[in-house]
Amino acid sequence: MKINAFEDVLTDYFFSKALRPATEWSYRKVVKSFLGFAGSNILLNDVDKKMVLTWRRSVIADNTLSKRTWNNKVAHMRAIFNHAIAQGYFSYRENPFNGVIARPDVKRKRTLSDIQIKKIYLLMEQREGDEYLGKLEGRRNALKPAWFWLTAMDTLNRTGMRQNQLLHIRLIDVDLDNSWINLRPEGSKNHKEHRVPITAKLRPRIEYLFNKSVERGAEMNDQLFNISRFDGTRKVQSDNMDHPPLRAFFRRLSKECGFTVSPHRFRHTLATNLMAQPDRNIKMAQVLLGHSTPAVTLEYVEADLNRVRMMLEDMEAA
Repeated sequence: MKINAFEDVLTDYFFSKALRPATEWSYRKVVKSFLGFAGSNILLNDVDKKMVLTWRRSVIADNTLSKRTWNNKVAHMRAIFNHAIAQGYFSYRENPFNGVIARPDVKRKRTLSDIQIKKIYLLMEQREGDEYLGKLEGRRNALKPAWFWLTAMDTLNRTGMRQNQLLHIRLIDVDLDNSWINLRPEGSKNHKEHRVPITAKLRPRIEYLFNKSVERGAEMNDQLFNISRFDGTRKVQSDNMDHPPLRAFFRRLSKECGFTVSPHRFRHTLATNLMAQPDRNIKMAQVLLGHSTPAVTLEYVEADLNRVRMMLEDMEAA
């Protein structure tokens, strides 16, 4: 079979693999980015190493995207071309995406300060109160209803789960009697199932969302965090809430706060705070965050600058 168009190769690649919908979406996004650079009509056999290196310069230098973003694109494109080579769709034996990664700069994990977290909660709690009093009726807003998004935000903040794990929670995964939430393997980055505790401060919001969902007709195997059940501006209630509403919420929240707020910043903040505890338990933190190895968890260990400063001053005084 002769296949040379990217869409055909993608379709064949997806057919041969058992990928998650979100993963397929990521592949399509990367291919769309490449075609935006190379031209929508370009064929597989038109791609060579020089074109790939020119794209790299465009991504990193011209578009000022990070090297980590570039490497992510390379990983996706390399997998597609490996498949094309194995199936005989690509005329060349060498994958043009081999040997083109860029060494990324290692930066501190992006976290939220205590002041920033306080501002986030004050803003959302103010909106929650205004909505309760009927002050914010009218047009659609990505922060509406505030009580629902506060619950989603609070869950991310207090458990450190990823956004994909949040979206895969079903009502049956919530055990209010034993105060835990089961995170499904299909929503986890490492495809492993694990549980996270429901803290005393998180419990009232989770319980309220659970009960409101049941009142609106949700069954035990239905998605817990589904905005369409509670957003009166939506004409149709969907079975599943996908990533776009969650992304829209965090974009609007970031704009309102004046700094970037994201699910991963909540996760990084929790992990960093856990590892800053004097009696930190690495294994416990690893289990909570769902890391495959302790080495990943240890990336969140930061030096206490106050203690380092005191040590240096003691040396200076000696």
